[in-house]
Amino acid sequence: MSKVEEIKSLFFKLLSVNGISGFEEPMIKTLMEELEPLCDEVYQTPRGNVIGVQHGTDPDAPKVALAAHTDQVGFIVFSIDERGFLRFRKIGGSVTGSIQGHQMKVHGKKGPVMGVAGIKPGHMTKPSEANTIPPIEQLYIDVGALSREEAYEMGIEVGTPITWNTGPAELANNFVATAAADDRAGLTAIITVAKNLKDKPIPASVYYIGTVEEEIGLRGAEVALFDLDVDMAVAIDTCPSGYQPDVKPVDIVYEVGKGPALQVAEMSRSTRISSRVPREWIAETAEKHDLPYQRGIMYGGTDASAMQQTKTGVPAVPFSIPRRYSHSPVELLSLDDLYHLTEILTHGLSELDSSFKFLRV
Repeated sequence: MSKVEEIKSLFFKLLSVNGISGFEEPMIKTLMEELEPLCDEVYQTPRGNVIGVQHGTDPDAPKVALAAHTDQVGFIVFSIDERGFLRFRKIGGSVTGSIQGHQMKVHGKKGPVMGVAGIKPGHMTKPSEANTIPPIEQLYIDVGALSREEAYEMGIEVGTPITWNTGPAELANNFVATAAADDRAGLTAIITVAKNLKDKPIPASVYYIGTVEEEIGLRGAEVALFDLDVDMAVAIDTCPSGYQPDVKPVDIVYEVGKGPALQVAEMSRSTRISSRVPREWIAETAEKHDLPYQRGIMYGGTDASAMQQTKTGVPAVPFSIPRRYSHSPVELLSLDDLYHLTEILTHGLSELDSSFKFLRV
């Protein structure tokens, strides 16, 4: 099996594990199971972050954190009406226009319950409604229940988490479209790097971190490094790409299939510049080993912004897999980009030693 095939197999396994922000327990458990045979120690914090450590051979060599988030965007039951229809709200930034007409999975106390996001019949849709997207407050999920009581009996209650029921679709050119590519791809990357380095003693120590609640404000990353002796960090995530009919290259420079995206800055409510030292370390590694990457500025934010503000400040950079159709049931990425990201980080971590300098000047 090729390395890309191995990555695909792991990625698809992680895609089968659900966990929206605040309900990451299934992914926490899976990540720990994956890291335990690869690391010297693996543990979880009370906040829910997962920490796996591979100790390096030189205590004076750099200590590097690779972080990916364990949560995905999704929804939560807001109320249940007398006929058993579920009203719901977003957890994270799901695109409203991608909700209606999709299969949904309601993660009740008695196990998953299948449902669909209802949509008004086309025969009854007024011309004035035809090209409008109803707000989330008007949407509902039908699980087949005939009453509120029957929904309760299914194990559904206010506060029950919901995800899209969308499995991976394999497209041409090693492209995959699926819900939760963000950030099951990042988790795939950190596990793959841990596998690559398991039997390869290196000077540097590596911390593999699964953070919680990234999609609702980078909340796990804010505390993930608090008691860790880490010199720099890389947030491995996905990022929006351009080069599709409705997104011009002039607006987003990244292209799916052209290599992982090394972020100079993140643009959200404010512009946040990534740390130059780890950014140039990654760029120099990619160029040294003739591995493709793209350099640019992304829309949105990653755990890097939170980790930069830990303690006296930890140098951090986002390193991402470009994706189309962000925060929808069909996020599309390239397995080749994911593979190249893991190769760049594997080489870079292998080559770090005590001569590496962290100061900016």
